[in-house]
Parts: sequence; structure tokens; C-alpha cells
Amino acid sequence: MRILVIGGSSFVGRGIVQAAIDEGHDVTLFNRGKTDPGAFPEAEHLTGDRNSDLSALDGREWDATVDVCAYVPAQVRSLLARLGDRSGHYTFVSTISVYGQDVPDQGFTEDAPLLEPAWDDELVMEKYGELKVACEQVAQELAGDRLLVIRPGYVLGPHDPTHRFTYWVERVADARSPMAGPDADQPLQGVDARDLGAFTVSQLSKQVVDAFHVTAPEPAPTFAEVLQTIAGAIDVQLPEVRWVGAKEQLPLTAPPSWWPKMRASLAKAREAGFTWRPLADTARDTYEWVTAERAAGRYTPRPGVGPTPEQEQELLATRS
Repeated sequence: MRILVIGGSSFVGRGIVQAAIDEGHDVTLFNRGKTDPGAFPEAEHLTGDRNSDLSALDGREWDATVDVCAYVPAQVRSLLARLGDRSGHYTFVSTISVYGQDVPDQGFTEDAPLLEPAWDDELVMEKYGELKVACEQVAQELAGDRLLVIRPGYVLGPHDPTHRFTYWVERVADARSPMAGPDADQPLQGVDARDLGAFTVSQLSKQVVDAFHVTAPEPAPTFAEVLQTIAGAIDVQLPEVRWVGAKEQLPLTAPPSWWPKMRASLAKAREAGFTWRPLADTARDTYEWVTAERAAGRYTPRPGVGPTPEQEQELLATRS
């Protein structure tokens, strides 16, 4: 298949591109050429800006298009209006955050009620889920009979620019005691970007028209289990953890009202062939990648993600 990937050189898109190449597809990346422009030399690269210059897509046609970097509905509308039927089958990468707080405590399905859409023209993180709902609605309007919607939970693994899971891998490896953790019982589902990519490509290859939760595992592990798994994967002793509750400074943490959204049902995706690697493998690969990237001077944590040692001490001091 001829597959167009909007983005494709960073993290989620990177997993999809690699999976498509591994399956022998003819892949074209369209992006600004700023994030790792040397990635995937075997693919075609088109340079442009989805917000201002889509001209590189004119006169071209693909069997499938994967959109991994649309965050506001205008981005979906402008892309699909420009491509029309030339996009072929259209995959929109959405988020598990499209659901409201009223999902069942365990195993909510893809039919659960969505948030009310937000129609802002700029990404406002406080409306992230609502904006993605609006994106889905535009995609349904313009590509409904050829639309695949992928709703990932947290995405994990090598090449992660967010520093969310990577923070915990490096913090466990650091071995300083005590370390601040959220609530020991908080559930945490997250999908390795490579598994997300493999499932997405498998579905678009079959021209599937549907929506899927793509996260893992089921049942969701607790945060305590996640930290212990990380320690075992990188062969260190887990530092003493003092559970301070969900805090803004601690990545991947959420108050109990959000916990049901981290217990998504994966039955539909599993029936369609979704599988995931053990979390220990993701943790080990993430640690090896970030260690090599730091040694090469290529890794800078995203500002404000994960507490500094001083901030962690302040969090520990708040524990009652």
C-alpha cells in the first residue's frame, strides 16, 4: 500500500512508520522536517506545514493516510478538504481522554459517552479531550465510510519526547531513597508505541472502519506494580517509595476520580488482533534508549515534567 503519514518522525508516528516499512508498504512522511529529518531514509519525505502549507500534497494520491498530529478540528478539516478522496482510507489517532468522567469503574468500551466537543482553533491542554472529540467528529463528517479511529492511552517506549514514563524509569534507576510516588493503588494503562504502530498498520491494511482502544494491559497494573516492574526490568532495587497522592509534578498520575479511565476494555482490539509486549520489555528498552541518548548529548527532558530533586523533597515533606 501507499501510505501517507502526517508527522511520522517523532514518537507515535515513528512507531507507525516503522511498522508500515517492516510490512513492506510504500511510506510517505509529510512534516516540517524539523524532528529527526534523517529518520527513515527508505521512505519518501515531503516538507510542509499542516497549519499553513499543504501544497506538497497536491496532485498526489495514497491508499491510506494516517494522521498522528491533529489536535484541533481545523487541522483535520483542512487536511481532508485538501486531499479529498486522494487520502484513501483515513486513520485518525485520537486519545482515551475523549471520554467523560461517567465511565464505568471497570472495563468501559468504545461505546461509552464522549465529552462535549470543543471547537477552539488552538490547542488548550485543559480541553485536550474535548478537542480530540471535535477532531473525531470532523473526521467522521469528511471520511466516515473510510475512517479508522485509534484511541491510545498513555504511549510509552523509546523515542518518547514527553519524559513522562521516562521520568519513572530514570528515577527508579537513580536509586535515591526515598522516592515520591502517587497512590500505590492507582491503575496505569499504557501502550508501547511499537505495539500501537503494529496494530494501527494491521487495521489500515485491511481498510477497517471502526474505533478501538489501544492501550495495555488488561487488567491495568497498579502504580506500585509498575514501579516494581521497572526495577526488575533494569535490574535495580526499587527505592523506598513514599506515596504522596496524585500531584501535578508527578507524571502519569491522576486523582481517584480519573482512575476508571485507566481501566479501558481491550476486548474489541484484542479480537481484532491487538497484542502487547510485557511492560518490563518497554521499561528496559526505554532505559537503554534514554541512557544512550543522554550519553550522546541528544536528550533533554521536557521542561516541567517530573520534579527536580528539590521539588521531590518538598513533595515528600507534604506526606501526612
